[in-house]
Amino acid sequence: MHETETAYRVASGKLQMALEIGKLSAWDRNLETNVMVGTATFKASLGLPSDAELTYDRLENMFHPADLERVRQAISFGLRTRTPFNIDHRIIRPDGRIIRVQVQGGAVFEGDKPIRILGVVQDITEREKIKEEIHLAQKRQEFLLQLNDQLRSLADPDAIMEATAQSLGRFLKVDCAGYGEVDDTRGIILVEREWSKGVIGNEGRAYRLYDFLPTMMAELRQGRPIYVEDIRNDPRADKPEVQAAYSTINARSALAVPLLKDEKLTAILYMHSAEPRVWSTDDLALAEDVAERTWTAVEKARAEIGLRETDARFRLIAESLPALVWILNPRTELIYTNERWVTYSGLSPEEALGHSWMTAIHPDDMARMQEELVPVVTQHTPYTTEARYRSHEGVYRWHLIQGAPIHTPSGEFKGWVGTSVDIHDLKVTQDALRKSEEQLRLALQSAKMGDWIYDSATQLINLSDRAAEILGLPGGASITGEQLQSRVHPADLTRTSHVKQNAKAARIPYNVQYRIRRFNDDALVWIASQGNTSHAQDGTLVTSGIVQDINESKQVEERQQLLIRELHHRVKNTLATVQAIVGSTARTASSIDEFYQGFVGRIVSLARTHNLLTEDLWQKAALEDLIQTELGPYADEARNRIVFDGPHVELPSEAAVPIGMAIHELTTNAAKHGALSTFGGQVEVRWRVEPGEERPILHFAWTEHGGPRVSAPTRQGFGSRLLQRVLATQLQADVSMDFPEEGLRFTMTLPIPGAPPLFNPDQ
Repeated sequence: MHETETAYRVASGKLQMALEIGKLSAWDRNLETNVMVGTATFKASLGLPSDAELTYDRLENMFHPADLERVRQAISFGLRTRTPFNIDHRIIRPDGRIIRVQVQGGAVFEGDKPIRILGVVQDITEREKIKEEIHLAQKRQEFLLQLNDQLRSLADPDAIMEATAQSLGRFLKVDCAGYGEVDDTRGIILVEREWSKGVIGNEGRAYRLYDFLPTMMAELRQGRPIYVEDIRNDPRADKPEVQAAYSTINARSALAVPLLKDEKLTAILYMHSAEPRVWSTDDLALAEDVAERTWTAVEKARAEIGLRETDARFRLIAESLPALVWILNPRTELIYTNERWVTYSGLSPEEALGHSWMTAIHPDDMARMQEELVPVVTQHTPYTTEARYRSHEGVYRWHLIQGAPIHTPSGEFKGWVGTSVDIHDLKVTQDALRKSEEQLRLALQSAKMGDWIYDSATQLINLSDRAAEILGLPGGASITGEQLQSRVHPADLTRTSHVKQNAKAARIPYNVQYRIRRFNDDALVWIASQGNTSHAQDGTLVTSGIVQDINESKQVEERQQLLIRELHHRVKNTLATVQAIVGSTARTASSIDEFYQGFVGRIVSLARTHNLLTEDLWQKAALEDLIQTELGPYADEARNRIVFDGPHVELPSEAAVPIGMAIHELTTNAAKHGALSTFGGQVEVRWRVEPGEERPILHFAWTEHGGPRVSAPTRQGFGSRLLQRVLATQLQADVSMDFPEEGLRFTMTLPIPGAPPLFNPDQ
């Protein structure tokens, strides 16, 4: 007996250990009393205290109503067939918690009557929860894979939004789902497709997000999803207008997931139901995943649509352009060309690709281009050049080649796209035009001409470099008509304006000469201007012409006229002077020889003065040259016989002739009777120029000393009359002659004819 009890205790211990390890509880139901007993963990697993009385009826009341009938059928079947039963079901514990248990048991019979049911129960709540989570995870993964396949097959962004809303709404068993893009400035979400109970709204909608929750936009901008489990009990929706907004869309619960790109709210995936709902973290995670996939698919579809549209436009433009259009890969191989290259080269579309373009370029141009392309290919830079392409007829024609590098948005270099425009006719025309322009430039340059054109739009006269130079402006300058008119000499302005206006009214060219002050140095110069006004194709007036520097020719012309007038005047004056010399010399000469010597000397002096004037085309003679001409032969540097000092003075011809003859008379008198007639005599000639009221004043002094003693002459000769009368009469000179014993002193003060006034610092 003792051994039997010991064996029972050992068996009971092993059973208890096995039950604990397997998290099992044993139970025993008396079929006559319906009382149930069990191990210590049995009642605890049911949420009952250990001392609670438990009958089977009470236990049945804890079964989940949906499982009760199924449990009864399993037990009844086991009793009827005398087989064990195995069933799992849910139990609602007194604390309201629902657990899932697995029950295994069997009946004990006495004869044919079951008296007891023994069994074990195991709490499988966590296991089933894990299984359910795994199942849901698998379902979500399958859903996402199917959604990916579905989105991958769609090319329309609206269709992608539609598929997303429909699939997610059905999977999460909500009443409505949608994907919308946010217009943050207006606070609205634009929805192209919205799913509702299997019905797709094909017309776009716009929701004001502020209508649904006051803080909705702020939270979404921060990337936080919006949960509403029951809008009627949500403290954030206590305002009537918010409740009305949800009532309008028949929603009690809602979930909105924001999508931020570059920290900016871009889109929202939302869903709502007509009944309250607790949104799980799995629901949120799935919605966030779907929102990201939807945005990626929509943006990809839009990019592909844009790419297709761009490619279609590119091909349309490429085929319509009057140029060879091409794309090169990084190895400079043609991967695309328009039909024009196929036609031009005579190659098939397949042969026209690759490096066919290199063999079509003129060898001389290709040799140059190979050097130019080295940095272009290595540095992926733009390229522009001109080269000759050989046509299928074997004729080379010039083309302007322009290529630009292609990079992907990520910066990857993909090659070049470019055009080759036929400029052969333009090149030929340019060469001819260049030669013509060069000939015109040389012709204008030799003729001292420049061209101009009047732009009616800007109202500017555009000058060529040569025309600008003539007017004293920098090359390529432009001026207004008012600026040009302001530089015209007042005496020529009226005549010039009339000529131009009359020519414009009659629509004929004009040609006018006038004086103008240059812009750079204010010098007064003569120019000749020619112009013509015509109508352009658009009806606007076009005026162009040339301007010529004629200042030098005008000066020559004026000088010729002056010389002619001067010649007439000088001939008359010279004849009168010669007549006076003959008469005066004859009256003072005591012999034929004396008459001859005096007459010849005076004629020679007159000739020398005239020589000085004719060297300057009868314009002026320098005072120092007149003195040097007469006194030069008597100079002796060792004895310092001749001394003259004074500033440079230019004398006009009307003053140079009488002053030159006066110096001749003084020199002749000094050589015959005065300081130059003896060994130690000396002549000093000094002059200065001072400002006058109208013209500069010349102060001239002739002083002799070291010669024979001097006394006043007893009679007045030609020289005295010349010095005192001619100079005073013709030049308004103040003349004085003194005869001290040491030598003659002659002074002369006169205004210089034709000279401009000098600046007087004392005035």
